[in-house]
Amino acid sequence: MADHSYFDLHVHSTDGSDDAGGTVEGYCKWVEARRKNGYHVDGFVLTEHRRYLADADYAALSQQYDVTILRGIEVETDVGHVLVYGVTPAFLDRFDLSNIALPYAEVFQAAEETGGIAVGAHAGRPRIGLVEHVGERGVSLEAVGIIEALNGGSSDYENGRSFDLADAHGLLTVGGSDSHFVSALGRCLTEFDATITSNDELVAALRSGQFRPLRVEDTREGAQRKELPSASHIPSTSGQGELGGDVLEMDESVIGQEVHAGALEVTLESIASYCEALEETNPLYTDAAWAESEGPYGSIIAPPGILNTASLRSGPDPQVRFGDQSFMAGSRLETFAPIRPGDTIDAYTQVKEVYEKTGRSGRMAFIVRRVRYSNQHGVDVAATESSLVQRQVKALDD
Repeated sequence: MADHSYFDLHVHSTDGSDDAGGTVEGYCKWVEARRKNGYHVDGFVLTEHRRYLADADYAALSQQYDVTILRGIEVETDVGHVLVYGVTPAFLDRFDLSNIALPYAEVFQAAEETGGIAVGAHAGRPRIGLVEHVGERGVSLEAVGIIEALNGGSSDYENGRSFDLADAHGLLTVGGSDSHFVSALGRCLTEFDATITSNDELVAALRSGQFRPLRVEDTREGAQRKELPSASHIPSTSGQGELGGDVLEMDESVIGQEVHAGALEVTLESIASYCEALEETNPLYTDAAWAESEGPYGSIIAPPGILNTASLRSGPDPQVRFGDQSFMAGSRLETFAPIRPGDTIDAYTQVKEVYEKTGRSGRMAFIVRRVRYSNQHGVDVAATESSLVQRQVKALDD
């Protein structure tokens, strides 16, 4: 049996991406921690935004932590973002990487001609993924052979759209975390039927077609691999089995479908006002001189809570017809990248799932909503999830 390698093909670091908060050594330490918990991660690829770190030397870190650290690049094209592996000077000489609308077919072709290979990044995302451009503009996929269908920063619905696109057009698929912070690395991986220790070996492995996307949970020994998402089959229940009573009445067609809900303009003034209202004193948010000289981002950033000041439209309604009482069961905020002055943050909302369970008070229906926040560069900065519970309190007539 051939050796296997598990790689995260989509990682951003403070060395080359100004919206990242994870250091390369921090990522190595995280891999070390993941391994201690039984997960299998062999290495990762630094795909900095519009910048290739030609002179970066990570040999010492790679040896210290026994992690293979490779380099690629993420460029922006007229049909979304593209990951390029096996980057050469010949490839870099062909393009102005500051251009955010590079001709995608030329990028894929140039990568191939110069000894590398290109992959369509987070293909299911609005604006910066291939699915939308193929569906709405009829963009040809003749030059495209591989897409990133399992992306750690995308929703199940977006990833499902990617897999559906791949199935429809005979494309190969990979997985990557799209990590901007240390704890996100490895959420999604690519399993190769080969040992990979260099950029050339990575390109050869991608050209072989012998690979598949998977979640980090699937790398544990004996793990039962979960079904990969599909836009045409978004889970609407928790899978807890028959709980008694009638089937929940709802509009399942809206589950997993993401819509634009509003936008927030972030300025120095709005950050200062927010911090003053909450008596926030963290110098990362309030002291420009300190943030520039001592902070990890080179400038002031906004507290993630500023997203709560956005005025958002209501999202899709699953119209769950159950119960006579409702209450909030909690919410959580997950951050992926810093929010900076001058950012325009777009919010996209969806009903992630509807499921039911029983408790001491009887049968309950849970409606889980997710809001994804993305900046003007198409980078997800945060996501929130909240759960609304509907339950029956009054006795039902016989």
